[in-house]
Amino acid sequence: MLAQFYLQTDMLFWHTFGYYHILAMLNGLCALWFINCTAKGRVAAWMAQNLHNALESTDPASLLGAYRDLWVDLSHMMQQLGRAYSGMYSVYCLLILLTTIVASYGSVTEIMDQGLSFKEAGLFIVAFYCMTLLYIICNEAHHASRKMGPEFRERLLNVNLSAVDQRTRQEVHMFLTAIDKNPPIMNLNGYANVNRKLISSVSSINSLDSTNPERKRKNCFVAF
Repeated sequence: MLAQFYLQTDMLFWHTFGYYHILAMLNGLCALWFINCTAKGRVAAWMAQNLHNALESTDPASLLGAYRDLWVDLSHMMQQLGRAYSGMYSVYCLLILLTTIVASYGSVTEIMDQGLSFKEAGLFIVAFYCMTLLYIICNEAHHASRKMGPEFRERLLNVNLSAVDQRTRQEVHMFLTAIDKNPPIMNLNGYANVNRKLISSVSSINSLDSTNPERKRKNCFVAF
């Protein structure tokens, strides 16, 4: 906000106080998402690293079964996280998307009408800030899903089944089946899957709309 105050000549200092609570909310929700996704990703990474200890124990089948139950609970927690916060983070992502589009559109139209100035730099800072928040949310969800899904499955697939007993082989197959049937995907209650594809789609929409002002005016009414 201080950057906006210095870069936009028509903005007074006391105007910035109307935005601090909004910035606190945006940063707080992003931090909450970061903490939840990081915690689940670290637990999944710890479980994957300790699979070899379970296979070398005296009763590997029982430990694998306990790990499978723990993994299923962790996957359900990850899915419930997106459902529980679906309304809040759906509005959050829409707010970031709308702010990014409006800031990019405003900077492009100002450059086309009046040329480069410090005001456009302030609008670019707003767009960059919003995209940074969206990047953190999408990237952390992607890493948590990858550690619980593909990386965990790869660990199980690398198990030498010929060196273990029949019961342990069944537990490994049941573990792989549980991963396939319970994909650890961060989903906002059906609205959207939170991963890196979300930020790439937002970036493509933003680039198309910012380079075509008329299309942006039409798409705003269609999207909202």
